[in-house]
Amino acid sequence: MENLGIDLKLIVAQIASFAIFYFVFNKFISTPLLKYLKKQKEQDELREKLAEELEERKAKLEEKDREMDRERKKALEKAMVQSKKDAEIVKQEMIDDAKKEAATLVAKAKEQLEEERERMYKEMRKQIADVSIMMVQKALKQYLTPDAQKEVTKYIISNVPETKLEN
Repeated sequence: MENLGIDLKLIVAQIASFAIFYFVFNKFISTPLLKYLKKQKEQDELREKLAEELEERKAKLEEKDREMDRERKKALEKAMVQSKKDAEIVKQEMIDDAKKEAATLVAKAKEQLEEERERMYKEMRKQIADVSIMMVQKALKQYLTPDAQKEVTKYIISNVPETKLEN
């Protein structure tokens, strides 16, 4: 074999060196590298899974946010409707109170008007009596004695008719 240019010692040395290289490469480089690559792949898958979960959570949170916005809008609309109802109730109460006050004022005004009418009627009766007395005194002064004048005046005053005033 030496004639063929093949050196057996060299081939054995190369095989031994290749075996050592293979053992060292496999033990210290290939296996840790494969473990590292496998670990990186698992971490990438985990990252993708976490990213998907994060996207799902984000979508759920956005949906919850939209739902809460809808609920807030509904609550706001409900509050607005209730506020309008409350305002109408307060408005109606104020109108009712104003009507009651107006009715009270009208009643007081009628009462004052009636009192004024009565006072004027009494005053008018007094003035009529005074005019009647004065007329009797002037007209009958020459014909009657003072005692007779007094008697006629009493008679006129007592017989002045009690008339009711019409409303």
